[in-house]
Amino acid sequence: MDVASSESQKTFPFKYDFTVDIEDLRYIRKSKKGLNWKYLVLELKDGANLPTLHFHEGGSKNFLKAIESYVMLAQSSKVTRTLEVMPHNNNALTQSFDELNLFECYDNVTDKNKTPISSAYSGLSKVTNYIQDFLNPAEVHYQTRPKHERATLVPDEATEAVGSSRIQIKQEEDTAGGFEMITCADLGPRSEPTRSLPINEEFWNNHKDEEGRIIDVDEVKRSIFRGGIDSNLRKEVWKYLLNYYIWDKTTAELKEHKEIKEENYYRMKMQWKSIDADQESRFTAISRENKSLIDKDVTRTDRTRIFYEGQENVSLKLLNDVLMTYCMFNFDLGYVQGMSDLLSPILEVMGSEVDAFWCFVGYMDIVQHNFDLNQRGMKVQLRDLHTLIQYMEPKLWDHLEEKESSNLYFCFRWLLIRFKREFSFEDIQTLWEVSWTGLPCRNFHLVMCLALLDTEKSSLMKEDCGFTEILKHVNEMSGKIELQATLRKAEGIYLQLAACRKDLPDSIRQILDL
Repeated sequence: MDVASSESQKTFPFKYDFTVDIEDLRYIRKSKKGLNWKYLVLELKDGANLPTLHFHEGGSKNFLKAIESYVMLAQSSKVTRTLEVMPHNNNALTQSFDELNLFECYDNVTDKNKTPISSAYSGLSKVTNYIQDFLNPAEVHYQTRPKHERATLVPDEATEAVGSSRIQIKQEEDTAGGFEMITCADLGPRSEPTRSLPINEEFWNNHKDEEGRIIDVDEVKRSIFRGGIDSNLRKEVWKYLLNYYIWDKTTAELKEHKEIKEENYYRMKMQWKSIDADQESRFTAISRENKSLIDKDVTRTDRTRIFYEGQENVSLKLLNDVLMTYCMFNFDLGYVQGMSDLLSPILEVMGSEVDAFWCFVGYMDIVQHNFDLNQRGMKVQLRDLHTLIQYMEPKLWDHLEEKESSNLYFCFRWLLIRFKREFSFEDIQTLWEVSWTGLPCRNFHLVMCLALLDTEKSSLMKEDCGFTEILKHVNEMSGKIELQATLRKAEGIYLQLAACRKDLPDSIRQILDL
């Protein structure tokens, strides 16, 4: 890599030119906030710093992007405004998908020129095929410092007991660039809060005024978070949780609101149903891509459920129509494999095409970024989960790094379709409605991941449990997870962290809305 200081090129074009092997880079420190220009400091693996690069006229982002073409740049979780330089590793992703059964090759891949990664994505079934270069190493921002470069700052026995000392980051200003220093903090004991019974019809009716408005919405959400919703109430309450119905509207206003929504739905539905063959030949976004994917996915979504079984089941047609109409509602996103998994329980609960559509729209508003073409939403969640695991379970994290599993690809399915494949059909309804309350924080699903890993860590940390075994073990957890126990543990972890929020690193506080 040939580099010249932008500040010096005008008068001394060669004085500060230097050449460095990009593989010799260890860190890139970024300038402090508030300066009138950006600068970067390149640190080599031997600890030496290269001349500071000043970007008075901009260009620092383009410089970093150019470097990312050759190596991964990962935001350090322990040192502020510092990027760690790491080599690429693409092979792990393909094996992760394979072991997790995230895709099944229903369709033969015939393009011999495709790379293993792109071929794998071409066969991804029911989950996603939109991430053709998922976690492109040039864009990864969630890796961390290698194990051999980290110091053990708490004694082993201190990390054995739940609620004992944990590594924490305390900000101390450093004259060289504002590093965060690692210290120890007592998180205090971890409790397992009790769960309550689902809210019932009596509770629900007691929270309506005479005109049908829902009163004390915060209490309603807290009660749903604590115990879920009785099955005979879901059809009504889900409409509020998913922003189809408005909490403070009267019964009469909701009736009018629903009529408008129904009219809008059928208008959008007619838009795609009225496309003739001639139009269809020139409308590939709907006809050749979304329609084909939806047709394939609908025929293999939850077919063991009575609601969807059989070849001529009207529910399959409704599933298809709702997904096709969503493509007209959200042109930019369209259909991505995995959406049918999210719609299926909603349609079964609602039993109505229109109601299911608008509830699905509400859910997609929450998880839409899981399906972004640039994978930004998934990257952010994996990065944040990495931060939580490294902070709360340092021994587990060290093991994952040692076994080349720190990419957390084994959690990919959990996050993408919000545990849909991990819990029973009944339990996933409870888990989703609990999460839709937004309590106790917007990223509670990440704390659920942490709770699951905490429960399974004794198995995951066996010496003979390597990359493949970890993937296999996580895959075999599907359908065997006890929901209420996991919810109790997850809430306990959250409360444990919230109790010492002032001592937490900024990154943890931001993830948990503290």
